[in-house]
Amino acid sequence: MQASRKPWVSECVLAAACCAVAPVQAASLCTPDEPVVFACHVGSKLVSLCRSAGDRGMLSYRFGKPDSVELRYPDPGQQAGAAFTVKSAPLVGGGETTVAFRRGAYTYTVYSKVARGADGVSPEFEDGVIVSRRGKVLSRMRCEDGGEGFREPVAAVAVK
Repeated sequence: MQASRKPWVSECVLAAACCAVAPVQAASLCTPDEPVVFACHVGSKLVSLCRSAGDRGMLSYRFGKPDSVELRYPDPGQQAGAAFTVKSAPLVGGGETTVAFRRGAYTYTVYSKVARGADGVSPEFEDGVIVSRRGKVLSRMRCEDGGEGFREPVAAVAVK
């Protein structure tokens, strides 16, 4: 191959080749050694469910920005144990899976659902987080980037 007279052309070709083979890592608040179970953007923030490496039953929930995590559950140094509840429910044309935990009077529910769309044929996907207090929904945050649903089975963390 003949060298280009324009040095920036070679640099662009090299950069494109590197990017083409590098895997795209979805944004999450999980550490590099934690498998990402769920992650998506809600506004300018991220919601993540991370699994401890080597332990399918231990999850942690994180909400915020990479440089400023606002909520962690369980707190660092504590084990979640039986803290998360996993439920699945059928829906017309799909289903919904939720992973929830309680912190004080608040319940945080991460969900992923697929249902038949308004046209009766196409599926509609929705992921997000619901925050409620004593059964009353305070906030419903939908994943703006569509999310990817749960990236691995979550039944192993079920308490009930």
